Amino acid sequence: MSPVLDALPAALLAALVLAALAVTMPVTSAREARRAAGWARFRARAGQAGLSPADLEALAAWARIDAPEEPWRALERGADFDRFARAEAARARELPAPARAARVEALDRLRRRLGFAGQPGLARSTHDLRPGDLLELRPDAGERLELRVAVVDADAIVCAPPSGAEARRRPLRGPAWASFGRDGEGTYRFRTRPAPGRALALEHGEFLLLEERRREHRARLDVPPFWVAVERLPDGAALEDPEGVEVAALDASEGGVALLADRDVRRGAELGLDLPLGGGEVLTGLRARVVGRGFREGGGRRAHFLHCAWVDLDPVQRRALARLCARPAAWL
Repeated sequence: MSPVLDALPAALLAALVLAALAVTMPVTSAREARRAAGWARFRARAGQAGLSPADLEALAAWARIDAPEEPWRALERGADFDRFARAEAARARELPAPARAARVEALDRLRRRLGFAGQPGLARSTHDLRPGDLLELRPDAGERLELRVAVVDADAIVCAPPSGAEARRRPLRGPAWASFGRDGEGTYRFRTRPAPGRALALEHGEFLLLEERRREHRARLDVPPFWVAVERLPDGAALEDPEGVEVAALDASEGGVALLADRDVRRGAELGLDLPLGGGEVLTGLRARVVGRGFREGGGRRAHFLHCAWVDLDPVQRRALARLCARPAAWL
C-alpha cells in the first residue's frame, strides 16, 4: 500500500480532533468565564454582607453543587437562599439536639442578615409563613387537619391547633397537601410531611403554589373521583398528552377548582368536566383552564395537583357555584 494512503486515516483523525477542539474550546472558555464572573460576584456580595467564614464556606459548598455558574444566587435571591437553608437544616438533623438547634438559629440569623426575613409582598416559599397563619392539611391518607402556625425557622414549621380546637388535634403521619390564604393575595399550597424529631412540626415545602388572587370563599368538596376530558392544549397535542384524566376534587370557588389527577396535564390546557357538588347534585358542562400544577413526591393513585380557573361560565353555572360557596359549613 502506498505510504501516502497508509497515512490518510491518521491525518483524517487528527483533522477531526482539531475540528472538535475548535468547536468545544470556545464553549468551554465561555463557560469558565461565566463561572469566574459568578464567583467574583459571590465574593463581592459575601463581603458586603460581612459573612462569617463558616457561613461563607457553607454557602460556597452548596453553590458548587447546586449553582456552579451562578453561585451568588443564594446571597441575592430569597427562594434560592431558602433552598440552601433547607439543605443545611436537613444535614443538621444528624447532630446532637443542642448543636442542631444552634445551627438552625445560625441559619435564621443569616436569613435576617441577608435581608430575606419579613420582606413585603407575596410569599416566595414556606419560610415566609407567619405565626398565626392557619394551615389546612389534607393528608394523602387520613382526615383533614387544621393547624395554627406558631414558629417558623430554617428547619420546620412548628404548629399548634387553633384556639379552642384541642379536640381536633390528631397526629399527622405522612405526606400531605397544606394550604393557607392571605387576604388580597390568594391561596397558597405546598407539599409537606411531619418534621422528624420535633413535636407538631411540618417540613418546609420544596415549592409554594399561589393559586389565584381571590377574595371569595372556597368550598370543600368531599365527592367520589370522576373523569374529566382534556379538550384543548396550549400548543397542540403531543403523544404524551392524555385525552382525559381521573380526578378527585379538593375544593371549588366562583373563580376555579382544585383537583388531584392521576396524570399530569400541561399548564394552559382546557378541561371539560361535570362537577359533583355533593348530595347527588352535579354541575354539568363546565370548562376550566389549568393555571398551576404540582406533584406529590410520594406518588400514589392521583399524584398530580391541578389548579384550574373557570372559563366562560354561563349564568346558571355562576349561580350554582355562588350557592355552593355561600354555605358557611363548607368554607375553607
